[in-house]
Amino acid sequence: GFYYADGKIWVRNYQIVEDHATNAKEAHTEKKLHGNTFSTSLVEIGPRFVLNPIRIFRGSFGGQTIFANEQYVSPNSIRSTTLKDKGRIYEERKTAQKKRKLRQEELVLPEDPL
Repeated sequence: GFYYADGKIWVRNYQIVEDHATNAKEAHTEKKLHGNTFSTSLVEIGPRFVLNPIRIFRGSFGGQTIFANEQYVSPNSIRSTTLKDKGRIYEERKTAQKKRKLRQEELVLPEDPL
């Protein structure tokens, strides 16, 4: 089955399983309950996966864009922002060290005559 939820395509693979009664008593009770001598159920057999569509083109590998996912953020942009944040933290630390050094140089105590 294919489902579209959360802006993603969810794919699940199911199999229809028919359980037949092993003896006459089970067959009779199944026929009373469901109207036939066997029961059917849906079992997920896998594989299951989720697709996050970024763009859908009119052609095979290009052409007019039919769908564009506005919420998608590329891993490269995430990586670059984390590196910029690390660089900003480094700059802040270095400027704080310079300010501390200047402050310590300004805070020289006068000599005590005793």
